[in-house]
Amino acid sequence: MSQLHLFAGGNTSRGFFSCFADILPAQEQKRMFYIKGGPGVGKSTLMRRVAEAAEQKGLKVEYYHCSSDPDSLDGISLPERGLAMMDGTSPHVYDPVIPGARDTLLSLGDYLQEGEMRSHAQEIDRIQRAISQRFQRCYSFLSAAGELSRLCGTGEVKCKAAQEQVEKWTELLPLRGGEGKVRSLFGSAYTPKGLVQFLPAEGFRTYYAECPTGLHLTEMWHSLSSAASQRGLPVVVLLNPLLPSQVDGVLLPAQGMLFHVCAPETRTEAVPAERLFQLSDSGEQERSFDHNACELMQQRALEQLKAAKALHDELEAHYVGHMDFLGWQKKLDQVLAEV
Repeated sequence: MSQLHLFAGGNTSRGFFSCFADILPAQEQKRMFYIKGGPGVGKSTLMRRVAEAAEQKGLKVEYYHCSSDPDSLDGISLPERGLAMMDGTSPHVYDPVIPGARDTLLSLGDYLQEGEMRSHAQEIDRIQRAISQRFQRCYSFLSAAGELSRLCGTGEVKCKAAQEQVEKWTELLPLRGGEGKVRSLFGSAYTPKGLVQFLPAEGFRTYYAECPTGLHLTEMWHSLSSAASQRGLPVVVLLNPLLPSQVDGVLLPAQGMLFHVCAPETRTEAVPAERLFQLSDSGEQERSFDHNACELMQQRALEQLKAAKALHDELEAHYVGHMDFLGWQKKLDQVLAEV
């Protein structure tokens, strides 16, 4: 079974942008786990163990990776069970809404040997402040990159052509009853490993539209999203990792269909940019300068994320060595028994 991998939050030109509320639509929530605890207490590992057990039972799992460390998880969802687990710590702070009856708080910090950690308080504070400074710098660079990206755009969408393309794609969609839920998430994110993309490929039918740097097809994707929802299909709107007010594509997980932007001439059988945009050749030298400057700002932002990750690893070391992992294992066993 092909599992879904996405980001529920991203490091963007607007700072950290959270879509955690869309990990599992509120109307579908039957069992929610909110995990608290400092770095290194096993939040991501616990979620991964639960996800692996669910896969072994043949269940569909949605994995939500951490944009500050794509090898770690911020959340998982078992949509067939109406169950989700998510990291409820900063910068995406969440708490039980219906405690006990539906929602459970898993406090993994309860298994920390706090008395032994008190001598580390000053060093932990220093590292935390250094991490915060790195993220502030990262967001400053991404903000500059966002402004420069807008300057790179030299054209406008041909509204009629875009709508005609939406109509063509809509004809490919099945008709279901009711109205499909629409979620907003990220298919790619700026991470310490670079711009990481988790778009599905295996078992999916993919449709691409060429989109030059600085331009976007947000309204076209919203039109396609609305058409799919009106046909009763669940929809994931994929936000742009730099400018989350813009949309990069539409994902229909249940139908195994992906519609997404691509750089010109990078995909065969993509809708050509000339069909969707009224392009301008003016200011080629300025546009090239802005494009290079935008890429430089993005690279500087990635350097800050990499440095923040190194500091975070240093911070985790102060916690891992003082965890009662036998107690942690008992908690995992309790959760697995229920799930």
